[in-house]
Amino acid sequence: MLSIRKILYPISIIYLIIISLRNFLFNCGILKSKKYHIPLIGIGNLSTGGTGKTPMAEYIFENFSKKFNLALLSRGYKRSSSGYIKASLRSSPKSIGDEPYQIFKKFKNLLVSVDENRGRGVNNLILENKNLDGIVLDDCFQHRSISLKLNILLTTYKDPFFNDSILPSGNLREPKNSYKRADIIVVTKCSENMKESEMNYFYNKINILKHQSLFFSSISYNKTLFGTSNIQIKDLKKSRILLVTGISNVVPLIDYLNNNNVEFDHMKFSDHHNYSSKDISKIEKEFEDRIVITTEKDYKKIKNLDLKNKLFYLEIKTKFLKNEVAFKTLISRAVI
Repeated sequence: MLSIRKILYPISIIYLIIISLRNFLFNCGILKSKKYHIPLIGIGNLSTGGTGKTPMAEYIFENFSKKFNLALLSRGYKRSSSGYIKASLRSSPKSIGDEPYQIFKKFKNLLVSVDENRGRGVNNLILENKNLDGIVLDDCFQHRSISLKLNILLTTYKDPFFNDSILPSGNLREPKNSYKRADIIVVTKCSENMKESEMNYFYNKINILKHQSLFFSSISYNKTLFGTSNIQIKDLKKSRILLVTGISNVVPLIDYLNNNNVEFDHMKFSDHHNYSSKDISKIEKEFEDRIVITTEKDYKKIKNLDLKNKLFYLEIKTKFLKNEVAFKTLISRAVI
C-alpha cells in the first residue's frame, strides 16, 4: 500500500496545486463566501473521514437543541436521491443517507435536511423555517462558498492531520496549513487517560493560533446495548457474537469489545455500506446462532432488512477530557 502511494505522489502534487490555488482565491476575496443572517456552525475535517463528525453533531444537538431552534444540514453521503430533501417520516437511510437518518430518528424535534449544494440547502432551510437560531453543517470544512460563524475541525489522536499528506498519496483533502481556518480544533478518539504531556505534544505540533481553541475528546460507549431488547456489555462474555460494521474506522469499537472480554467474529464492510438481502442471507446462513452487534447507523439499515438474528447496537457519545464548559461556551456564543 505504501509503495502504491509513493507512485501516486506526482498526482498529489497536481492536486495540491489545484486546491492551494482555490484556497488562495478565497483568501484574497476573488472567490466569495456568502454570509447569512443566522449563524452557521460547521463540523469537518482535513482527512477523508472517520474523525467522529456524527458523534460531535449529536453532542451539540443533545446539549443545545432544547435551548435553541437548530437544524442539521448534510450532503447525505451515498444516498440514492439528489438535491434538497427535508427529512420526514417517509425518509430512510437510503433516501437521505445513514448519518442524517440516524440523527433525525434520535432527535425528534430537530430539523434535518440534506443537499449536496450547501448554499442551496442553507437558503431552503432559512426560507422554510423563519425561527431558526442556527444551522449545524456536517462535513463542510472544504465548502468555502458559505461563511461559517464557527468552524470546528476534527482530527484523530492516532492519525492527526499534521502526520498525513495530500490525496492520493495520503488522506488529506487539502494542505495541512488549512487548519488555520478553524476556530476550534478537537483531537478525537483519545484515550480517557490521556496524559497532559500528550496534550502538550498536540499543542506544539499543531501550533495553535491566537484565535483558535484546542480540545480533546474520547469515545464513550454505553454499557447498555439496544435493539431486540436491552442487554449489558458484561452479559456478552459467554455469548457467540458476530460484529458487523460499515464504518471507516472500526479500531475503537474493536478495542472496546476486547477490553470487555467479548469474543467475536467480524464481518467488515466499506464505510456507509448499503446492506443487501444477500448480506442478510449470508449472516443468517453462516452465523444463524450468533448475536449480531453493530453500530447505531448500521443498525438502522440492517433492521429494515428483517435480520432473523438477535440484533443490537452500541451507542457512542463524545466525551470531553477537559475544558468541556469552555467548548459549550463557544457554541452558545456562536448561536446567540
